[in-house]
Amino acid sequence: MGSLFGSILYQGGHEVTLYDTNVEHVDAVVRHGLRVQGYGGDRVIPVPAVSDPRGLGRADVILFQCKSYGTRAAARSVRRLVEDGAVCVSFQNGLGNEEIIAEEVGGENVLGGLTTMAATRLAPGVIRDFSRVPSYIGEMNARQDERAPELARALTAAGLETRVSTHIRQEIWTKLIANVAISAVSGITDKTGATCMGFPPLRSVCMRAAEEAMAVAEAEGFALDRETVMRGMDMISTPGGTGDNRSSLCVDLQNRRPTEVDVIYGSVIALGRRSGVPTPTLDVLSDIVTSLEARYLGASRR
Repeated sequence: MGSLFGSILYQGGHEVTLYDTNVEHVDAVVRHGLRVQGYGGDRVIPVPAVSDPRGLGRADVILFQCKSYGTRAAARSVRRLVEDGAVCVSFQNGLGNEEIIAEEVGGENVLGGLTTMAATRLAPGVIRDFSRVPSYIGEMNARQDERAPELARALTAAGLETRVSTHIRQEIWTKLIANVAISAVSGITDKTGATCMGFPPLRSVCMRAAEEAMAVAEAEGFALDRETVMRGMDMISTPGGTGDNRSSLCVDLQNRRPTEVDVIYGSVIALGRRSGVPTPTLDVLSDIVTSLEARYLGASRR
């Protein structure tokens, strides 16, 4: 996702540097350019990339699109850029990423964000682009000035349509519901979001997971609009676009990597226990994903 967003902004005229700890991926981008396939046609984009944060110069904006378990290390690695005036925006899965970044660089330097765009890495230096849908950013606190609108206008002008939300925490929950509904089912079955939602038995499981997560959100003070939640689920499960993608959790399982089950499912389960909201479907999905991880990660799951 960082490669996708970076490529769009680079082609839109911004100075962009990709930073990834995956040396193989970065080296391929440096040598051959970032190869993008799928939506918009196949293309090669000569966007700069580094695997060492010391190679990063001054920045105005830092987009966080790493896995949640790498958030703290990523924030620490760019702390000097924030000290020089950069603002951080999290476009990540689950709950709590913005808070972790804020602990490292200061809450006043962090914006919340969410996106339902999708990309997958096909090989080092090669990604697939699935679609274009709006992304959202907003202040995590009550601050309302021109910072978020100015950034949204700049991203949109470069081809990455971005809207400002004055209730970004609620928007993050709305995306999380869709993620909770589909991610684990996609991972367990090795099916796309469109297939999961299009097959009645799997759709039933997805909907039960969504209902439980919505109940937890309500207990936490977020009264989510059911119609809006369903539109979000449709957006990431419609054939011919994002719905043709397997969830990132599914791709992690395929590649024998740690998943984000803790922040996508574990965070909601923990909040449910705290507020007395039962989450039996989420418990089972989380346990199955954890057991699948254990086959290759064993006791060193994190």
